[in-house]
Amino acid sequence: MNAISKSMVLEPRNEHFHFKTAERDWHGGDPVKTIIFNAFSIMFPEGEKFFIDSVRNFQKQIDDPVLKKQIKGFIGQEAVHTREHIEYNKQLDLQGYSATKLDAGIKKRMDWVRRNLNKNRQLATTCALEHFTAMMSDLMMSDPAYLDGADSNYQKVWLWHAMEEAEHKGVAFDTLKAVTKNKDYFLRCRSMLISTVLFNYFILSHITVMLKDRGLSRSPKVWWQVAKFLFGKPGLYRRMALPWLSYFKPSFHPWDHDNRSKVARTEQHVLGDGQAYA
Repeated sequence: MNAISKSMVLEPRNEHFHFKTAERDWHGGDPVKTIIFNAFSIMFPEGEKFFIDSVRNFQKQIDDPVLKKQIKGFIGQEAVHTREHIEYNKQLDLQGYSATKLDAGIKKRMDWVRRNLNKNRQLATTCALEHFTAMMSDLMMSDPAYLDGADSNYQKVWLWHAMEEAEHKGVAFDTLKAVTKNKDYFLRCRSMLISTVLFNYFILSHITVMLKDRGLSRSPKVWWQVAKFLFGKPGLYRRMALPWLSYFKPSFHPWDHDNRSKVARTEQHVLGDGQAYA
């Protein structure tokens, strides 16, 4: 654990968001931007259950009282995220999307990982995927362009999720360090490479299916808009490239990037006065 990681106090914020079926294109009336975010939401219920399980596998082996407390906070935060994204995804079904079918695909993959990878590899997979959520969270907290024009309720659920992902971004990583006695470098690098391929395969699959659900999947213009959002402007994936590469530094730690001020600003926006968060 580095100095910042040791200082983090993790308390789940038991927020309840109210999703409405009528808000089909909640991102400023833009179905493409909406579907991109919806594609990520599909990943969370089963993904975060897996994250909880992979860290909980080692909970009793951790001696550090700070990390033990952080693991408890991590599990609490991820459990609330799971609950809220289940509700979010229920609305996707009601809006005519194949959310339940896509969720089943994620569950099948996570169950395969549980059966076929040892607990260290499961935890390393969680570390890799937590780095993805940390990178995306930092971008959403940094640049209003990602959620400009979005319905306020959906904007808040994404920012609430982002700030808590940022807060606990070091927990799985510190747990892996502890249980492998810092002999984790090749394990976490291999897991990141595999997780990157699979994560993006599922995201692209979700986008494709949901565009098809809307009758938009054959439109070159629509796919250009998808590419522009991810790789052009605002460029979600383009701007994640360097932070992704940083994971492969032998000395890497998630808190090498100190974004506590962004978390505090975002919390004020989501739970406080509602003013601009960046």
